[in-house]
Amino acid sequence: MDSLLSYRLSDFILFSETAYYRQFELYNQAIWPLHIVAIVFALVILYTVWRSPGCAGRVVSAILVTSWLWVAWAFLYERFYQIHVVADWYALGFVLQAGLITRQGLIKNRLASIEKRTNRYIFSISMLCMAVCVYPFIAVISGRDWQQFEMFTLAPDPTAIATIAILLLYKAPRALYVIPIIWIAVSGLTLYAM
Repeated sequence: MDSLLSYRLSDFILFSETAYYRQFELYNQAIWPLHIVAIVFALVILYTVWRSPGCAGRVVSAILVTSWLWVAWAFLYERFYQIHVVADWYALGFVLQAGLITRQGLIKNRLASIEKRTNRYIFSISMLCMAVCVYPFIAVISGRDWQQFEMFTLAPDPTAIATIAILLLYKAPRALYVIPIIWIAVSGLTLYAM
């Protein structure tokens, strides 16, 4: 029993911090022109949240669905699986989240209205701006190579954080929060253990 208690969280991580961030570097190099599309998606979301046109909920939902599916396939399944044996299960979770957003946001239009000028609105906008505008610079701030940056719509962490912010803005059904929160917890524990 004493030997079981001697394990630390880092003993369950099968890759190094260097290998983890190297995956982002290789991924960014491989998908290079898509970063421009990611910036456009982020600007469209910020605009629709600010101006709130009638189709805003469906536009934001479509971008989120695209983002979750892209991250599932291009990063988690194609790249992260090379160093993490359960990355395909993570990818499946991201596909499931895309399905939930499709059902609630595109089909049922549950992401239709925002209550502006509330504390929830200010918190959500701040969180969204952090995920979209600040998160890519964390690599440079933390002393890593600038090519290891992570962007909303292209990497899992900023996509999950931005999704939670958007769900809070639109007072989305609680079922939509589960997978992004689980991902943030798993990713946070992984980063803590490295």
